[in-house]
Amino acid sequence: MQAMISGTMPKWQQYIHRSPVVIVILFGALFWWGFHSDPSHHPQVRNVWAVTLMIVPGLGLMGSCFSFWKRLIKEFNYEGRTLTFNTLANSDMQVRHISDIEEVGEWRGWGGPPGYCLKCRDGAKLFLQNGVSNAAALAEGLRCDLGSSASEKSATGRRRSVRLAFVLSIAIGAGILASVATFRLASRLPQEISRKEFLSEVEQGHVAKVVISDRELITGTSSTRGAFRVRTPVDDALVNDLRSRGVTVEFETSSDLIP
Repeated sequence: MQAMISGTMPKWQQYIHRSPVVIVILFGALFWWGFHSDPSHHPQVRNVWAVTLMIVPGLGLMGSCFSFWKRLIKEFNYEGRTLTFNTLANSDMQVRHISDIEEVGEWRGWGGPPGYCLKCRDGAKLFLQNGVSNAAALAEGLRCDLGSSASEKSATGRRRSVRLAFVLSIAIGAGILASVATFRLASRLPQEISRKEFLSEVEQGHVAKVVISDRELITGTSSTRGAFRVRTPVDDALVNDLRSRGVTVEFETSSDLIP
């Protein structure tokens, strides 16, 4: 059984992290004093501006600081399977099992890595500063324990890969079958010709009969081209012209095709 690893953030580091809030308060007081002491402004106007300049940036900075403090580890205990810790913003102890932690990486900052970043499987991130006692030992212990379960994770990954490959193979097979069916269906359809080509076939006496569907589609058979179809608006003038040339004209609607 692994020995307990414990650590605490030094007081001076805690003060440094909380110092931005103190600075905002001091600057807010300075702004308020400057506006309040300026004789060119009405007292009420001076107070409004002073309060605005204190609240707006102050709330923004304090909100970002508090959000970071909630993820910054202040104290921790680790006994091999469970990490117990509290943060700079919350003194209540929280618990994370080793299975909840996905990776222990570097916490990248402006002047180099200031510590470690614990990435959890639920998307949360916890930060552990180098100055915290036994921070390096905790990071090494977590990495070691995460690595010890690598075989189990690998097996799980292989099972997922097999399932994914099976689903992909089915999807690819279905796509191929659909493509073949579509190609065969398209190859069985009559060739589509233009209105001009159709009228030319009629004038040359190659068409004996046509079927007009919904006044938009003409199908028939040419003695030279074979089966054909024409997508064109059909009016009474075209119908009369076809009949005058000895072409038998039949009409068909979509409702006729429904049994």
